[in-house]
Amino acid sequence: MDATQNYLLNLLLEIDDLCKKYDIEYMIDFGTTLGTIRHEGFIPWDDDIDINMTEENYYKFVEACKKELDPERRVYGDGRIDRDFPGIFGRYIDVESIRLASTFAFWKPIVGQCIDVFYMIELPGDPVKKQEMIDLYFAYDEYSNSSYRHFRSKNREQMRLYNEFCALEKKIGKEAVLERIESKIFHKHYDDCDTYISSSARKYGPSSLAPKSIYQTIYYANFEGHKLPISGQYAELLTHYYGDDWNIIPKEKKQHSKMSMTGIKCKEYVDDYMRLFDEKELKADRQKTKHIMVEEGFRTAEHLRKVYTKLAEFELLKIKRKIQKNNIDVKSLLVPGDKEKLAVLDDLFADYYTKQLDQSVRYWEVYFDIGDELFCAALFNMIYGRADFTKAAKLMKVRESAFVPMSEDIKAVWAVVEHARAIKCQMVYKNYDEAEALIEDGMKKYPHCKEIKIFNLEIAVVRGRLEQAEKLALQLLEEYPNNDRVIKAQGDIAYARGEYEKADAVYDRILKESPDGLLHLDIRKKREALK
Repeated sequence: MDATQNYLLNLLLEIDDLCKKYDIEYMIDFGTTLGTIRHEGFIPWDDDIDINMTEENYYKFVEACKKELDPERRVYGDGRIDRDFPGIFGRYIDVESIRLASTFAFWKPIVGQCIDVFYMIELPGDPVKKQEMIDLYFAYDEYSNSSYRHFRSKNREQMRLYNEFCALEKKIGKEAVLERIESKIFHKHYDDCDTYISSSARKYGPSSLAPKSIYQTIYYANFEGHKLPISGQYAELLTHYYGDDWNIIPKEKKQHSKMSMTGIKCKEYVDDYMRLFDEKELKADRQKTKHIMVEEGFRTAEHLRKVYTKLAEFELLKIKRKIQKNNIDVKSLLVPGDKEKLAVLDDLFADYYTKQLDQSVRYWEVYFDIGDELFCAALFNMIYGRADFTKAAKLMKVRESAFVPMSEDIKAVWAVVEHARAIKCQMVYKNYDEAEALIEDGMKKYPHCKEIKIFNLEIAVVRGRLEQAEKLALQLLEEYPNNDRVIKAQGDIAYARGEYEKADAVYDRILKESPDGLLHLDIRKKREALK
């Protein structure tokens, strides 16, 4: 760990002690969970910690902080405690240090090293009421913050609510408006609740919405040598937040803050620059600028949505012309193991994939409506032709964001992804009996699915069926040359036979060339076991 990570770990252990003392259930979450499972600690380049808890536990935590924290060392920030605090989630803040980023400027309570504390709010199960509550919460998030939040990703209803709150503020004042909104959001329980909305109030990377079922159990995992609580369904959680390739180490290493320092108390630092400003005037200017940014952001969003919608119409026209020109029978191409037919599909949808999967298009939630039959074929090719579940899931997500229901044919194609995901979860949890049963069923139903075929190899290694595994590995390398998992399985076969030098040569290659963090972790553990 670097100095910042070590500092944050100590803050997390303080929170853990506090939660144990007051019988508060919490979980480390989001990127911190990803680091826990992929690295057994911090993501090496990460510089923050996230925790999450239910709304009921959150209130207990806030009260515990009021009782226990020494304000000369630690403070707790929350927009409902301090209206100047720029966030609807909480922060456990060390005021004996400094943590700076461009978005933190001029906010007294936020410049110390801190841990983000999120809480989960129940949403009604009824789809219409659920969306109404989501719209209300996102509008509340923007209105309650003096800092600019996420309005470019918000819809028309959320913008309407935001403007309604601003207009009402002129009549009854902001505090009264906030109290009125908060009475509709917080301290609510729904018997049909199946979804939580997190106080992160984000739609992307990871989004705020998550199935309630993901957070129903707790598992104590190793985080930098300490056993700390995460979701008991962490594999499902990581897939939900980060996609099917959550185990892959990204090329781009994202960080949160620009600079972190210790040794200077944040009050000394803030007082030094705040003497140059009129605080009241500064806040008024910031609020005015924020409203302008919200309006401009929403107008930009509306304009780009129209542009991308026209682009979607053009893409559909191109696909139809290509079908007509080449006399393509799309349904006849839906053959999982036929490379020639899949190549025709890939050529047909190549431009569509590029445009629909463009980050900007997905950010504005513009769905390229090419019709169920063509979408089903595009999804089929992404799963069987390109064998890319991550992009297949992105196609499905943007479709769902447009509230387009799944046809039975699309459900049948998507079922293979759900089946492979279920296998991956059981393999990650080391529930090998359940995994093997799913693999056997999957090999019968989806014999051409790349993921399931590789899982079939991996379970053979785990079960010690080494001759079978060796044959499967050679077959798969012919079909998928240089596949990391297949090559790693060959190393595991050698390791199981006691051929450690041969295994080490394979493992060195994986550690050097593969971005799969789970493979790296397993190799390190195998080598540690031999010491």
